[in-house]
Amino acid sequence: MAYDYPAGDKVPVHEHSKAQLIYAIEGTMTVSTREGKWVLLPTRAIWIPTRMRHAIRMRGRVRMRTVFFDETVTPPALTCAVVRVSPLLRELIVSMLTEPRNYAPTGRGAQISALICNELHLWQTLPLHLPWPKEPRLRRICNTLQKNPGLNGDMEYWATREGMSSRTLARAFRVKLGMSFHEWRSQLLLLEAHIRLGEGQSSSRVAHALGYASPAAFSAMFRKATGVSPTEQQKGLMDILTRQLVDGQPASIATQ
Repeated sequence: MAYDYPAGDKVPVHEHSKAQLIYAIEGTMTVSTREGKWVLLPTRAIWIPTRMRHAIRMRGRVRMRTVFFDETVTPPALTCAVVRVSPLLRELIVSMLTEPRNYAPTGRGAQISALICNELHLWQTLPLHLPWPKEPRLRRICNTLQKNPGLNGDMEYWATREGMSSRTLARAFRVKLGMSFHEWRSQLLLLEAHIRLGEGQSSSRVAHALGYASPAAFSAMFRKATGVSPTEQQKGLMDILTRQLVDGQPASIATQ
């Protein structure tokens, strides 16, 4: 199925009776469940298991292409997982949109779907998950930081704000989220950096918005976490989008 959304649009919390692969051939979005949040750029997709309640927020204009799987398909993951979309997988998803939803068990549609299922088990999952707390005090802290990722304040500041000791807060992050406060905030900043770079913001602008002392400090963090610089990340994404435009794929399925 294909959906196009304007910037800022939202899909409220919902679930499906089938497992789902969500992919955007254009734009950036975040997918949220009770367990966490995931960031999707046009080089990534997310596997959503059957009956997993989730919501989607469009950070820019998004052209979503989604594939559903029945219970006969062995899932690549038991929970939500972000995966890298290879050029082959992208073309298979795009090609599937030209087939009827109730395609015959033999023929082109069945052959394409079989190839997509084969690709499921060759995927490389990506560490682009931000665990989300259920405990009210932790949730307030995480919500505030998500809305204002550049806010300063160490763990002592946030603990005092919520009326607890820093030791109690540190233990809560470890127990409830499986990581330290510093690790969680670093992951938040990394995911937000991916989103903003995907929107075309400059490295210096992103560094300032996220509270880094300098563009060089931001670039060092990003390279350490991803293996590439912010500039290289943007160039790689632009190369992919340029190839798509040259191929004419987005325009050819815009009305589907």
